[in-house]
Amino acid sequence: MLAESLTALAGAGATALIGAMATDVWQGARGGAVRLFGRGGEARGAAIGAQLDEDAALVGRAEPAGADEIRAELLPVWRRRLLLLLEEHPGSEGELRELVAGVQSGLPAGRQVWTQSNTARDHGTLFAVQGGSLHYHQAAEGQVPPPADEGGADGTG
Repeated sequence: MLAESLTALAGAGATALIGAMATDVWQGARGGAVRLFGRGGEARGAAIGAQLDEDAALVGRAEPAGADEIRAELLPVWRRRLLLLLEEHPGSEGELRELVAGVQSGLPAGRQVWTQSNTARDHGTLFAVQGGSLHYHQAAEGQVPPPADEGGADGTG
């Protein structure tokens, strides 16, 4: 079983690859993916290149809303392919990370993707946010905070 971080990496890789389809960074993303999958042999790299071309053509021919729908359908397929690649070739992790970083930096802001993995264990509490702020206040143990409609911001009447 792959570690959670590698599963997240495969998801980020698939998201970057699918997000790059029909954009200016597509050829670089495609080339990086073909090199990455080429570790399994030249024939495998060529087959992956052909599949990428077919998928990118589907995205490119669609209207914007349709393209997003196609990308959503392709995402789990490429995530699975990247997971299998990482299982077969554990040394490809660094190259996939570089590919993700390179593709994401070249995408327009609306296509850039943030990946975040959080794990809370052993009765832990986890709060996470991206692209915004999170404010969490907790009363000390044994104290009950005043109801929100009473008092001012400092809790006084």
